[in-house]
Amino acid sequence: MVGEAQRSGSQAATLIAEVDPPKGVNLTGFLDKTLLMRGRVDTIRVTDNEHAIMRMAPIAPCLALQEKGVAPSMMIAGRDRNRLSFQADLLSAAALGITDIVIKEGHDTREGDQPVARSSGDLDLPTMLACVAALNSGTDLAGETLDGATSFTLGVYLELSDDVNLNRERAEYFFRLREFGVSSVTLGPTYDLNIIEQFVSFAEQTDIKLHTSLMYLKSVTMIRYLNNLAGVPSIPQEFLRNMMSVPDKKNAGIAVAADFFRELAAISDGVVLLSLGWKDKLSEFLDRIER
Repeated sequence: MVGEAQRSGSQAATLIAEVDPPKGVNLTGFLDKTLLMRGRVDTIRVTDNEHAIMRMAPIAPCLALQEKGVAPSMMIAGRDRNRLSFQADLLSAAALGITDIVIKEGHDTREGDQPVARSSGDLDLPTMLACVAALNSGTDLAGETLDGATSFTLGVYLELSDDVNLNRERAEYFFRLREFGVSSVTLGPTYDLNIIEQFVSFAEQTDIKLHTSLMYLKSVTMIRYLNNLAGVPSIPQEFLRNMMSVPDKKNAGIAVAADFFRELAAISDGVVLLSLGWKDKLSEFLDRIER
């Protein structure tokens, strides 16, 4: 059930689809898959080595989408960069006309396909925010004047926790985000509406758009696995029961996701379909929600 935090105009929630760049240099498959969503989703967001899995950097796929008439949103993670390369990549993106960005700290490299990789350790979220604010004002982080300022629309990705106090701290951080000119915040995935509702009032007070994330649950086994991970929000038992009760086990995840999408759309400004797990199910899901 949708709680008291229901937001006005929720039926017009923006639908954002995350897509991963190719693991290689061939953009054909990426474009074929992504362009099928044109007109069915409001925004295409290109990820940046999501889940610490090495892929092409997002700048080239974003440029390829622009050339096809699609204005993409580009995610950029601080995990793999220091402040020099972070600013350099942002300037490159801006020069190519990529102005909608979402910054995030990035998953631990030990979770990915090259676990021996080291994170730079140079960039936390406040430093990344300061970088973007400086570039938008016409200087670099050291205060040197730029030959042409950026004009980024800035979004931030925040992970959620199973710790209610930590989530509260992140919700209160919205006031600081507003000072940096952040226009939207994407929350990490959770099937617990009580966690999301902690953020709604802070989004409203700061006039920051609140985007929620929808993760595709493939199976009961996946739910049980996620519920055993430390530090991440547990998936309520009702969803486990729903997955088990749906007659069509093959498509149980689609039915559960479609129902929960409507819940998310009622309390947030937008819903992000995470790249993980959807693959060939995405078109069926969009059919189910009549997009």
